[in-house]
Amino acid sequence: MRKYLVLLILGFFCLEGNAALVGECEGTPIDAVKELPNPLSEWGVIACTPYGHIISNKEGWIWSNPGGYSPVMIPSQMVRSNPEALGNKSYFKEISLKELRGEAAASAIEVFRTGFDKSPEEPRVYSVKVVSVSGKELGFQFFEFGDHHWGMWCNKKCNPDSRFMILNMDKKPNK
Repeated sequence: MRKYLVLLILGFFCLEGNAALVGECEGTPIDAVKELPNPLSEWGVIACTPYGHIISNKEGWIWSNPGGYSPVMIPSQMVRSNPEALGNKSYFKEISLKELRGEAAASAIEVFRTGFDKSPEEPRVYSVKVVSVSGKELGFQFFEFGDHHWGMWCNKKCNPDSRFMILNMDKKPNK
């Protein structure tokens, strides 16, 4: 009997995973990723939009290109222009996150810092891969500098010109 109670409780928590999605998510397929891995989930969320699921800023955070307000999001549809109104038919089948250490982290930080003044603080570096239901893949690296974060697109190779800021609206910017 106790075994069934444990299974019932675990089943309840599995259903609660849908609560992580934001937006109009009714009809989201069962194989869709519904939650971001930590620490990405601290500043990001999966949102259901008329054009498919996207990874975007969590409430209280802003993902923006430097130098102006240009919102950043990661689309599951993965097209450069003219997305189709696919709704919940376009979603992520896989989102994996790995913390980089040692030489891999140092190399990522070196590319990230191209054109920037060197910060005395060494960030934690995370490599993220997303796979859409279409089978297309995108790669990113995220850099965690204590209270502020950055992201960078890294498909075949990381591009420092693709950096974007991840700002916590509850924290003051750096001095």
